[in-house]
Amino acid sequence: MPRRSTDNLLKLITRMTPAEKRVFRINATRKGVKNEILFLNLFDVLERSGKYDEDVIFKKIPSLKKEQLPNIKANLYRQILSSLRYQKRHTHSLIAIRENLDYAHILHAKGLYNAALDILDKTKRMASETEQSLSTLAALELEKHIEGLYITGSMYPKAKVLKDQTLNALRQVSVNHRLSNLSLSLYGLYLQYGYVKDDRDYDFISDYFRNNLPDIDLNTLDFYGKVYYYQSHVWYYNMIQDFPNTYKSAQRWVDLFINNSERQDRELTLYIKGLHNVLNSLFMAQRYDKFAPMYEELLRLGDTHKQKMNRDQMSTYKLIEFTHGINQFFLTGNFKGGAQYVIQIAKAIDQNYFDWDLNRIILFNYKIACIHFCNGDLGSTIGHLNYITNRVYPNFREDIQCFARILNLIAHFDLGNEALVTHQIKSTYRYLSKIEHLQDTLRSILNFVRRIPRISEENLRKEFTSLRNELIKIEQTQFERRPFLYLDIISWLESKIEDIPVGEVIRRKVQVKLQAV
Repeated sequence: MPRRSTDNLLKLITRMTPAEKRVFRINATRKGVKNEILFLNLFDVLERSGKYDEDVIFKKIPSLKKEQLPNIKANLYRQILSSLRYQKRHTHSLIAIRENLDYAHILHAKGLYNAALDILDKTKRMASETEQSLSTLAALELEKHIEGLYITGSMYPKAKVLKDQTLNALRQVSVNHRLSNLSLSLYGLYLQYGYVKDDRDYDFISDYFRNNLPDIDLNTLDFYGKVYYYQSHVWYYNMIQDFPNTYKSAQRWVDLFINNSERQDRELTLYIKGLHNVLNSLFMAQRYDKFAPMYEELLRLGDTHKQKMNRDQMSTYKLIEFTHGINQFFLTGNFKGGAQYVIQIAKAIDQNYFDWDLNRIILFNYKIACIHFCNGDLGSTIGHLNYITNRVYPNFREDIQCFARILNLIAHFDLGNEALVTHQIKSTYRYLSKIEHLQDTLRSILNFVRRIPRISEENLRKEFTSLRNELIKIEQTQFERRPFLYLDIISWLESKIEDIPVGEVIRRKVQVKLQAV
């Protein structure tokens, strides 16, 4: 069994619940005497140790031969998946639908055609109720195959019905695939490039969105089609930094679940992600008045569902809870509280308990660094930024990689690390010079830091003021606002001009915003 397969086996075992393990053992022992079932012996060893060590395995299972181990591991993996599938068939509609399709195939092969058609009718009803168009299509294809053999004698009256049902299922599948492909493609572009930086980016994304968005009547879409439709619009508006329309599309996504409450348990992950996009748009728009109650709603949802969340749902929930848990500290300016809060996030990343993707880990490290920077902890700032700046991730979140290098440079400057600042200036310039479309914000900051070694002490404050005035003008342009959301460079410059902590400057501005709402 290859190394990756072995890792998958071990992870699968460690993520089974106690109830799932108990049922697995009961089913396994029914197949023979426990001491003679090698795959169950291997399960016990791996479950108790939590790690894969062949020396320990052979010591604990003397009857196991080395040449048997690969097959035993593969068998154990299949047995666990089979047990889990059996246990989940009543709680996962798609598993139950596929199980019925398997039964229909078996009955057909045995010549029990009417019994197979009865199960297929039940399967189509289940698929229709849960709007699983692909499953509906699979059931229809088998039904047409049976009827097409003229076995049952009912083909004539059913021909038109089957044709109409198939065409409707095909239409739903086709539209849903086009919408889901568009949503996925936009997310891929976001991971590669981040937010649009200029008119050229805007034109490219807008043309791509319009050319790939199907011309459809929203009312003809099923539940999943509407989710994909709103997802696509959320990604599009988010990338072009149109946050009011991002909010509207995300709220429609959430309203879809509110108006179909039975879907909230069935598709909890999709519902949580809808809430995430509402919160994200409110954060980008700096609307703490609406952000705070929505965040409380997210926490209430977590409290209500935590006991029955599966691992995927819990991973998504904790990711979004932490994301907006950090964001609330940027919105309130409470960076001391934020520094305490991010400790648990850093721990979760180190333990890799939730298997978050690289995008999330990079973004978390950058946000944590910003919290520490605003709290005046420059050592911790640099520590988290090093995770990003000590590596180069080609064609991946260029925006965050740029911001991280600039912040790292500023942190070393504040620490008075003159030698390191000189080195950082060179490495940062080398990296940013490779970016095809560098934002005006980053270009102005880079030009400034390149001049730092030549600026005399008495002229430094004047240079800070000049750069601040330049950035204030840049901030007013459509695509240059986002760099200031996490790392408020203007506030840092004002802290230098006024000789006060940057966190104090930001808190002062936050209070003005809150009073203005």
